[in-house]
Amino acid sequence: LFHRHKEAQQCCRPHNLPLLRAAQQREMEAVEQRIREEQRMMDEKIVLELDQKVIDQQSTLEKAGVSGFYITTNPQELTLQMNLLELIRKLQQKESESEKAFS
Repeated sequence: LFHRHKEAQQCCRPHNLPLLRAAQQREMEAVEQRIREEQRMMDEKIVLELDQKVIDQQSTLEKAGVSGFYITTNPQELTLQMNLLELIRKLQQKESESEKAFS
């Protein structure tokens, strides 16, 4: 787009240059608006996918019988579940380290 605009400006007659620049400015603004909108839609899609991953994880852990896990969107309960997962991860890591020490 920049390259095309530059070429057009170089070929433009001096008395038409202000009109050309105004048209190019409108085109740039439209492109920037489209980019912002597409970025917003992509962000929303990613958030929805992450929310679905959380629900899938909660469901799997609930089915596995892990205490404290059930499907929820409550931020406090989600924080508690994240802390539980971190605790489980740390306990598993310590268990792996102690198994290596005795090997």
